[in-house]
Amino acid sequence: MENPYKRKKEPEVSKQLILAAAAEIGAKDWHLVTFQAIADKTGLSKGGIIHHFRNKEELLKELMDQSLAELTEWIMEEKKSSVNEVGSLAYLRFIIDKSNDLFYRRTMKIVTQVVLFNVDYRKTWDDWFRLHIGNGDNSEQGIKHLIVMLVADGLWYSDNLGLYDISDQKKQQILETLIKL
Repeated sequence: MENPYKRKKEPEVSKQLILAAAAEIGAKDWHLVTFQAIADKTGLSKGGIIHHFRNKEELLKELMDQSLAELTEWIMEEKKSSVNEVGSLAYLRFIIDKSNDLFYRRTMKIVTQVVLFNVDYRKTWDDWFRLHIGNGDNSEQGIKHLIVMLVADGLWYSDNLGLYDISDQKKQQILETLIKL
């Protein structure tokens, strides 16, 4: 007979719970993320957390991989929906659309911290951009593409560092202005 008091194992639910807790804690400061802090927040045991992530580095990598996968999917869908959509505009639309998504914001605060201070993650981010967005060539169109990317990055950093307090309406005005380019 099965033990009725035994908690039902749901590995994917537990994994997402761990990631959400790490994002919430780490949004303040990535250094505050510990397995004990996650255990306290989720009610899971440290052993249960270690079952999913052997160390903090694996946890961070999963957060970054999920973020890049979501961004990749968004950009591919945007490109499919509009023949003229370039990666930089899709990226800008993503930044604007996701700016009110709490999990995304928390995760991006962590990614911002590690991209700024860890050369390996900076390279991962840069490689992803070169593959999916490009970096603009020297043509007039390439320069316009680069301008859109830099504006998107500026909004991304502004949101994640809590700078300028740019309203959704102003973000839409920025997007509309850049589309005219």
